Amino acid sequence: MMKYLALSLAALLACTPGAIALAQSAPAAAASASGPNDATTSARAASAAHRKAEHDRIRHEREAVKAQRTKDEAACYQLFAAEDCLKIVRARVRDAETRLRAQEIELNDAERKEKAADRRKSIEEKQRPMPANTPAGAGPDAVLRNKPAADPQATKAQRDHEAELRAQQQRSNLQKHTEEQKSRAAENAERAAQARAKHAEALKAAEERRARVEKAQADAAAQGRKPAAPLPPASAAQ
Repeated sequence: MMKYLALSLAALLACTPGAIALAQSAPAAAASASGPNDATTSARAASAAHRKAEHDRIRHEREAVKAQRTKDEAACYQLFAAEDCLKIVRARVRDAETRLRAQEIELNDAERKEKAADRRKSIEEKQRPMPANTPAGAGPDAVLRNKPAADPQATKAQRDHEAELRAQQQRSNLQKHTEEQKSRAAENAERAAQARAKHAEALKAAEERRARVEKAQADAAAQGRKPAAPLPPASAAQ
């Protein structure tokens, strides 16, 4: 009867202005009025849509990370300490990949748990014994309709408890991941500082050698002596 009314309403609305908007809202209203099974289906559909949107976001972020890596590596090759710069860039890419992979695993776990719950529910409904007074030909749906309603307060308390456990696990995972990122960032910063110091020392040593050579040449010229010839390479001396 509900299905017939919904179809009739859609047919009538198709002949009036604003029919599209009202026709789209009619299934949602019918679903909320038809019972908890439709509400569960709607919740599952919303959850699936959310997971798809998150998968799309992760894919776009991966593409952006890859494009940024290409740009950063090209910039590193223009520097004197290219290897140290490349190490920092690649460490940053690994951190981003780790974060995106953790989010992807969480989405996949949620999807697997939802499917497992559906399978268990289906198996339980098939294995549930039929009451003695159940009419012949009545299936599991009839048993569910005759089943006493659960205590709303107990059900809500159970849902709240499970939600709190999930929230605690998510907070723990987030804190662990944040600490790991901080540790890697500190290590990368220390390596970069060491590379800069090493580079500065090399420049300073080269400048000191150049100054000594110039001073020796100047002293020789002032004393009227011919500057000493440079030492032959090590291979020639052998």
